[in-house]
Amino acid sequence: MENHDEIRSSILALREELQKTQSSYEKMRIYMNLGLSYILLSDYENEKDNIINALLSFDEAEKIIRKVNALPDLAEVESNKGFIFYKLAHFEDTEYNLEKSTEHYLNAIKLTKDYGKNENLTKLYYNLANTQLAFKDKKEEHFKEAINYFEKALENAFSLEEEDTRIIGFIYHGLGVAYYFLANLVANKETVKEDYLKKSIENFKNALEYFKQEDIFDIASSKSHIALATFEVGMIKGDIKYFKEARTYFEQTLELYKDRSQEDYGATLFNIGSLLLNASRLKSIDTQEKVELLNEAIEFFEESLFYFPKEDFLDSFIRINYELATAKRELFFIVGEEQLINEIKEHIESI
Repeated sequence: MENHDEIRSSILALREELQKTQSSYEKMRIYMNLGLSYILLSDYENEKDNIINALLSFDEAEKIIRKVNALPDLAEVESNKGFIFYKLAHFEDTEYNLEKSTEHYLNAIKLTKDYGKNENLTKLYYNLANTQLAFKDKKEEHFKEAINYFEKALENAFSLEEEDTRIIGFIYHGLGVAYYFLANLVANKETVKEDYLKKSIENFKNALEYFKQEDIFDIASSKSHIALATFEVGMIKGDIKYFKEARTYFEQTLELYKDRSQEDYGATLFNIGSLLLNASRLKSIDTQEKVELLNEAIEFFEESLFYFPKEDFLDSFIRINYELATAKRELFFIVGEEQLINEIKEHIESI
């Protein structure tokens, strides 16, 4: 559907049709279509209200399905409810709604295994895994469950006669995210953290093998995550080669975001600045290199500041000014230029 006016018209037509039909099965299908239409309309207006209208429509469809014992259709309802509660979790009662989403997706998987089509299982496992990643209370068990479900999604995707390469790319990307989150949960265990980071990198690289050339933002996101994880491995190892590899991926990401997403472009500039600032602190770096890295870091931070004006991005504005003050302070202790003191003062006052 091209716009929300068409979706509204479709909802009115479905409601009229609902009044006319006598067939239980037809009523069930109308309620299902109403639910899907409300989900589409939620992208344009009254998001929460339309999500709830969708849920009510699926509830009505479920009542009919249970009367006539149409179990394959029940799998579809359970899947849609899983998505609905996932969406509701973004508005209220996050943990409760995500638990409900998990429950419905698990029901949908069981019903699909018994009565449905195998190709549906890939997306169900994928959606269930993403539900685990969405919990605000970041627990190791959620990320491990997410990894388990992503792996099941991957196994099912590869078992099908025709592979959907894009969903395989998304699954690998999801695995990369889950391992990256796990790595940050075990920050005090360097060996375990490094292992998770390397698994994260491996999965993001696998994702790149399955995205097509036109999937620019998916490619950019995976490359950015590879850079972040490689950067963190470099921090653990204290080895400049990881910083150089991470910078290469960040620069490739910059090219992809250029003229497409100003905010992502600015965030990547900031990430390069952070990488250079941390590289300047490595024990293996001599004084001249340290000065060069700090000057480069400052250039990237200053350019990124252009993309995050105080009026629209206060948190980012503060963070960038803080990093600029830090980089210039470290540079001052080496070169002793008085102008740097004035610039540091300006950044602190901006904060």
